[in-house]
Amino acid sequence: MAISVVCPTCQARFNVSDKFAGQTGPCPKCKNPIKIPKASSDVTIHDPTEAAASSDVGHMPTAPIVFKEESFSGITLTLISSAGVLLFLSAYILGRIFEVEPGRIEIPILLQAVTAVLVAIPCANIGYTVMRDKELEPYRGRQLAIRVLICSVVYASLWFVRGMIGIENPEIWQWLFLAPVFLFAGGLTAVVTFDLDWGVAVSHYSLYVVLIALVRYLAGLQPPL
Repeated sequence: MAISVVCPTCQARFNVSDKFAGQTGPCPKCKNPIKIPKASSDVTIHDPTEAAASSDVGHMPTAPIVFKEESFSGITLTLISSAGVLLFLSAYILGRIFEVEPGRIEIPILLQAVTAVLVAIPCANIGYTVMRDKELEPYRGRQLAIRVLICSVVYASLWFVRGMIGIENPEIWQWLFLAPVFLFAGGLTAVVTFDLDWGVAVSHYSLYVVLIALVRYLAGLQPPL
């Protein structure tokens, strides 16, 4: 049975095992001490400014708050790999279907937009599962679905904006101005939706950029940012 806890300092929400009920330990987010309530009592937070109760007078217990690690099962990894192969194969086939002449591909913009969102959804979800802060309780269910959808739409919109700029084959000096803008916007999106650290958030967005660029390359289109 898990006990729901809210840190009074940073307002981080997480669950801990009931075996830590009544103990005091550091918050995994801000490291301030918090008192874990008993499973049968109402959720109350120990004031970090007060002395923590302990059987050992003068010593604050520092039992770690342990979270259950989540990992991909063999079946899940197989499904992800199969979906990736299917995605790349579909991109290549679409490129051949919409090839109007050698070296000229004209895939409808609506189909490109839908593809950008569909690619972003599993990319955002898997990226969050792999890159999230393991010390925090993960988002699940409807809450996770909403955050993944918001992140996916923003990522796809950034791809669309990049295409609307109209710069074909940007030079290196142009990338020096363009890349930081898109990386900042994408990273900020991941920070807000998934509570990721800044560096991890930029990597989360970069994962989508690399994947969508590869899909467009296989389809015969100019890769985006």
